[in-house]
Amino acid sequence: MFKIRRSLTQKLWVKLTMANIAMLAAVVILTGFTLYRTACFLASNVAGVEGQTQTSFNSTLSSYVWIITLLLIIVGAFFYSVITKRMLEPVNELSRAIQTMKKGEYPTQLIPRSQDEIGELVHHVNHLNFLLEQQESSRNQMLHDLSHELRTPLSNLQGYLEALNKGVIQGDQDIYKSLAEETERVTQLVQGLDEVKKWGRNDEERPMTKQYTVMDKFILQIVQLFEIEYERRGIDLIVHASPEVIMMNQQGIQQVVTNLLNNALHYYQGHSPVEVKGESGGSFYTLTVSGPGQPIPTSDQNKIFERFYQVDPSRTRNDGGSGLGLAISKEIVEKHGGEIWLETDGTRHSFHVQLPLNT
Repeated sequence: MFKIRRSLTQKLWVKLTMANIAMLAAVVILTGFTLYRTACFLASNVAGVEGQTQTSFNSTLSSYVWIITLLLIIVGAFFYSVITKRMLEPVNELSRAIQTMKKGEYPTQLIPRSQDEIGELVHHVNHLNFLLEQQESSRNQMLHDLSHELRTPLSNLQGYLEALNKGVIQGDQDIYKSLAEETERVTQLVQGLDEVKKWGRNDEERPMTKQYTVMDKFILQIVQLFEIEYERRGIDLIVHASPEVIMMNQQGIQQVVTNLLNNALHYYQGHSPVEVKGESGGSFYTLTVSGPGQPIPTSDQNKIFERFYQVDPSRTRNDGGSGLGLAISKEIVEKHGGEIWLETDGTRHSFHVQLPLNT
């Protein structure tokens, strides 16, 4: 493959060099012939230059013209050849890099040698290489995390079913309940992956439908779905929301708020209330869900929006969490042109969802 690429570049180099030499030869010969004819004409009008003298002058001048012409063509051809070869070197490197990428490998970063169009192309190829490598790494990590998350419930299901089949254990209500819980965990993981695909930034198959929404009424409707569960746990739930109107996908933002309220409930630790606030500022509407919860280490605060990431994996598994809720929320918010982030003092956590007012 390398020999093929080299021969193609060599052919291009030869073509460009020959074209440049042909143009140079044509210009030099035309210029030399013009100067020769002009000099002969001027000499013929000079007193004393005639007959044999004129013929000798013309012959000598013709020899000099041809010698100079050949020298100029040879020197010009050499410089054209060297310059063209250097100009094609970045193209050669780009060709090798693209062939490497076609094999599924990632070449080392190319160094642009100029700021012209070829240099800009090198920058684009470097950026494309970076994005592909990042995407491959993310995909591999996701497959690794998915297999890790599925392994435990599937192993449990397999163990229970084999034991029931061999008569080692007898089926009872507790066993069937455990089987149902493990099946539900697998179902949640699959549903979560469907949501990730649906709201992924690169998914353009399904256009996102938006409609005007009065935010205070919208937030209150979602909070009402959690009031009974919060009361059962003895947790106060406070809501303050201003009535701005936003163009958004109601199903998606409802899922974001639901995820945040679920997390605030499941990881609740403390005595202070959970607060839901909605307020406008500038060109954005900021929705905040805050409350006391399980401590989040500083090293984990930038990772909680990653897929399958869990601060306490053992506890999350017991609660039936999949580690996809915040990742899906991030996809949905960014799909709306907004931003989601965490602020915490160590024990009280505030999740902010910022949505543009004019979309």
